[in-house]
Amino acid sequence: MKGEIIPNNEFLFKYVRPSALPVDQEEIPHGIFEDKELSCDWERYQKNPERSYHIKEGKNLIIKITVCDEIKYPCNPKQPKQSQPAWEQKVEHDPLAKGEDLTHPEIENISHSLIKGLKRFHVTSAIADNSVKYKLVDPNVQFQNNDKLSIIASNKNRLSSVQIAIITITIIILLIILKYILHSC
Repeated sequence: MKGEIIPNNEFLFKYVRPSALPVDQEEIPHGIFEDKELSCDWERYQKNPERSYHIKEGKNLIIKITVCDEIKYPCNPKQPKQSQPAWEQKVEHDPLAKGEDLTHPEIENISHSLIKGLKRFHVTSAIADNSVKYKLVDPNVQFQNNDKLSIIASNKNRLSSVQIAIITITIIILLIILKYILHSC
């Protein structure tokens, strides 16, 4: 439901380009969380983040964020017991119907969610501290039809359909010849 507040201990997926994190860096950079309306997919509805349309766009590193009070109600480290209402984040479900996303008007995304609010350093730190690198998806593997696990791998060694047809016809001809030879003996 649009506007539903996502409870603590739920997971969100954020898709980023692998170049955002150097290979040898384990720490997730805060800069990837700076959007005032940070777009994510809610795991409750996105069971296969590897199939997201973001993967085809080159955002094939999936970050998994754990929703928690540290993100929703960040504190100023200089005044940890004093709340910072201006920094509070609203973590809400924001499903997109076809045509609502101007960048991808043909796509419906029922898992789309937002972390809404002003992103100060302490907020982006809280999000980064509650995130992990979930998966780096091979960009050469694309998924078609969200209901089926049909994988099309770009493999240079794969036989083309013309090659397969020629091999099949050759085998059929050889079987016919073999049958003719066996019957004539």
